[in-house]
Amino acid sequence: MQSKPELEVIVPEWNAPENVKAFFTLRSGGMSAGAYGDKEGFCGLNLGNHVGDNKYSVRGNRRIVADMLGSEPKWLRQVHSSRVVKADENNAEEEADAEYTMSSGVPCVVMTADCVPVLLCDKKGKIVAASHAGWKGLADGVLQNTVAAMKKEIGDDAEIIAWIGPHIRKDHFEVRDDVADYYRASSVSAAADEALESLGEGVWHLDLARFAKEALKQAGVTEVTDCERDTYSDPEHFYSYRRDKVTGRHGAFICKR
Repeated sequence: MQSKPELEVIVPEWNAPENVKAFFTLRSGGMSAGAYGDKEGFCGLNLGNHVGDNKYSVRGNRRIVADMLGSEPKWLRQVHSSRVVKADENNAEEEADAEYTMSSGVPCVVMTADCVPVLLCDKKGKIVAASHAGWKGLADGVLQNTVAAMKKEIGDDAEIIAWIGPHIRKDHFEVRDDVADYYRASSVSAAADEALESLGEGVWHLDLARFAKEALKQAGVTEVTDCERDTYSDPEHFYSYRRDKVTGRHGAFICKR
């Protein structure tokens, strides 16, 4: 599986074994235009087929990444849930927000445009996974469920590592009391004091990365790497739903070779 040099992607800087390939796509390098294009409105690599983009452009964009990977990714129909599926059994964009595989040449993928993409693998390269942690799915345990599914396959003593990809960061993610209260009552409530910052009048800044790290810690992940990139403040490289409303979707991919 060889990457095309002309397509710029973010490659995680983490301690994954050599047989694991992972990358996160940027905004440019594809066939989409307008709101789904790059910053100038051309050549966008939108991978979402549910956001109003031309279906032929999306199909071409998906072909670009499939060629990079050497096989078709196992696309999901994401619904902000905590459901995890086995990628090998996902043949028709199954409704879920995370997937895993032990098979070589079966790319896992999640799409994001502000939500938290998390890629995972074990240090022996036996299993890989991709998880879409939207604010609700993160609070409901999608990351813990993903790690649990991985450990069920390869054992509780497995050393799982994770990479947190680009997403909307705390300074740009405002939520109301209902969301703040949802997190205080969730399985990641231990991080609430650090991750919620009051702006007054029932408005809060929410640090999704801090909650993601707490969820991964609870699940027994031994090492977490955060890329520290912000989708909202970098329109040159990233789509952002909060910033633009109508926009494309990135892909976070991971595969065993």
